[in-house]
Amino acid sequence: MKGVDGDKKAVKIAYEIFLKLRKTEPDNALIEAYYGRTLALLGRDAVQPLEKADKAQEGLDSLNQEIPMDPNQKEIQLLRGNICLRLPESFFHCSETAIEDFTFLLDHYKENSNYLTPKQVREVLRNLSAAYQNAGKPDKANSFLQRLDQLELKKKS
Repeated sequence: MKGVDGDKKAVKIAYEIFLKLRKTEPDNALIEAYYGRTLALLGRDAVQPLEKADKAQEGLDSLNQEIPMDPNQKEIQLLRGNICLRLPESFFHCSETAIEDFTFLLDHYKENSNYLTPKQVREVLRNLSAAYQNAGKPDKANSFLQRLDQLELKKKS
């Protein structure tokens, strides 16, 4: 989480840890997903534009490979959705992937209310709104903001 919050040294340490872990457990989709996340964070922190793009794409490719390995793993869906949401749409064109991931999470939550925590539900709704906005669908984005507002009102009452 330190790396996500901007600590470049923590990103490098996490990258080294997941690089080693994936060698010991090559079929572990969650380890591979976190490895992909660290690659994307290395891209975020890179100085050279080409290195930024390459690392981000490498991380995204890694996450895209892990979804089929364990399609019901919510952590992987959260990781990929969050990364896709934060990558520039004009270059990576992955807002639709973020929408798919966040919709998947909400659909599973509808089936099982223990699937996501209340905080995760709010985060997913907020992120889904942002993903629709990035995809050029402001009406859909607003509908998810309204759902989030309704949730917040229920929480307060």
